[in-house]
Order: sequence, then C-alpha cells, then structure tokens
Amino acid sequence: MNLIENIDRIKQMMSEGKDAYVERARSDQEYEEEYPKWRKTIIKLLEMEINSYAEINDGNIIVLLNKENLDKNLIKYDKINERLWYDYSLQEDLEGYVPYGYLSRHFKYGLQDFFKKHFPDYGVRELTAANLVSY
Repeated sequence: MNLIENIDRIKQMMSEGKDAYVERARSDQEYEEEYPKWRKTIIKLLEMEINSYAEINDGNIIVLLNKENLDKNLIKYDKINERLWYDYSLQEDLEGYVPYGYLSRHFKYGLQDFFKKHFPDYGVRELTAANLVSY
C-alpha cells in the first residue's frame, strides 16, 4: 500500500466514527471466512467471563470485569481515543474452550464484536492486549 492509499484509508476510517472496525491483520486475512463459525462461540464465552462494568475518569473510561473478582479488570475502553485493551488472562481463559489456532486468529475480532454488541454507541479503532491493573 503506498502512502497516498494509506492516508486515504485513514481519512475514511476517521470519517466512519463509531462504526470504525479494526482491520484484520494481513496474516489473518486468509482465515476471514472461518470467523463466522467461531464468532458466536467466542462472544458467548466472553459473556460468561464478563458480567459487570464501571465507568471511571469522569466517565471517559469503561472497565469490564467479572463481579466474582472485582479486583481484576478484563477490558478497559477509552472513549476519547476509541482504544480497547484486554487483559492477557482473558484470552488464556478461553483457550480451554476454543483451540489455540482459531482463538489466535479470531479472538480480537470476537472481542470487538462483543464490545460493540454491549456498547453500540462506541467505536473501536485500536485493540491491544495488556496486563491490566485494577482501579
């Protein structure tokens, strides 16, 4: 992709607002057609893990967690930058249910779909794994 194409793509993404979608990694593009088979399973498993949320920093940050362990943030979303972080442990917990190869290719897209299902007014422009700390 040349510089002009990249600039045009970024401008288009910025104009999309809340409907912006994290683009599938180049190495994962060949597996895109298998994602619908795993989407429902990944979202269902995430809904079993994540059952509570809080807003912090004057409502600019959404934190998702499991109410059985309120000391552990599983997802953190920055409303201003439309950035979503997920804790490494979240993907590791699902590895017992979904084979690693499928999870490694589709987890972040399932996570984004899960977030957009529960928070449809917010877009996700960047999605990153991290070691999240509780607030």
